[in-house]
Amino acid sequence: MTAAVESEVEGTPVPSTSLITLQFSDGETREVRVPEGTSVLAAAKDQGVALASQCTVGTCSTCVAVLSSGEAEMPKDQITVLTRHEVAEGQRLLCQTYASADSTFRLEYPSRLLEANPAVRFTAKVARLDWLAESVVQLDLKVPKTMRFTFTAGQYARIRIPGTDEWRSYSMASGEHEKNRVSFLIRVLPSGAMSDFLRNDAKVGMALEIDGPLGGFVFEPSDRPHLLLAGGTGLAPMLSMLDKLRLMRPTPPITLVFGCVREADLFLLDELEARRSFMPSLDVVVSLEQETDRAGIRHGNPVAAIDAAHVPAGAVAYLCGPPGMIHAAEVRLEELGLAPSDIRAEQFLPSDN
Repeated sequence: MTAAVESEVEGTPVPSTSLITLQFSDGETREVRVPEGTSVLAAAKDQGVALASQCTVGTCSTCVAVLSSGEAEMPKDQITVLTRHEVAEGQRLLCQTYASADSTFRLEYPSRLLEANPAVRFTAKVARLDWLAESVVQLDLKVPKTMRFTFTAGQYARIRIPGTDEWRSYSMASGEHEKNRVSFLIRVLPSGAMSDFLRNDAKVGMALEIDGPLGGFVFEPSDRPHLLLAGGTGLAPMLSMLDKLRLMRPTPPITLVFGCVREADLFLLDELEARRSFMPSLDVVVSLEQETDRAGIRHGNPVAAIDAAHVPAGAVAYLCGPPGMIHAAEVRLEELGLAPSDIRAEQFLPSDN
């Protein structure tokens, strides 16, 4: 980092800057000059470098990146969704990160993601509202024919709760190829703004405001073996990824590990079985923390259902679920020999839903 110097003309201090190198998953790099006191995200935006972000205040984790070299920290007195373990491993929220030296960050999405899938806000109508389980609703929205809504499997969108200024974020469960319909799997809690709306007021034909796509958790085609790990409605982006994987020739080996807590929470098991029937390279492992007599279901959490056979040499893993599951899965996968750079995760964040 260059030290602050005085302007030769006015004698006023010129803020020091750090050179930040951003390395994207497609091998592309971008460089950003970040002035002292300015976040990496804000500086990138000012210099025309588009990065995945949403809240800009550290509560959504969309702008997460991994610090691979240099010195860049987040203020310790600010709220962050990252755990101490994640920060110690180098994860940073770029909206809260300030550099004190030239630094390099690794981003787990391609450089042209936002250019290929620009975020749009529009009104869509409810096409389907189906209770898949005691606590899970499938919500399908019809996209107007005049609207171009494209996304990459793994991304999410925000839905505004009617009559409020509150938004909730959900991963797309539908495939990238479905241009006029977008599908979500939503966990319904005993109480909460979105849960109460879905339980009491939502109807087919209603108009809902949607904003997206958002997020840098995206599927990138590869012939490597794939492990998809989903906790509860974390199954949504995995279904979208499976739609992409089934079109690949040849289709790589795939293991989907899907887990729920209670038997009443299980859903879409018939669909998963159907997918396995027309995707010979797909192996589906279902786990349940609650003891059950149902055949073919493992007892325990989804992380415990992962064994060495699911992580062959050269594998890549995609994880989606609550923070505790994500952390435990990362530890388990690294124990099984998977490099951190081959583990991509999207964690659910607490809300009243």
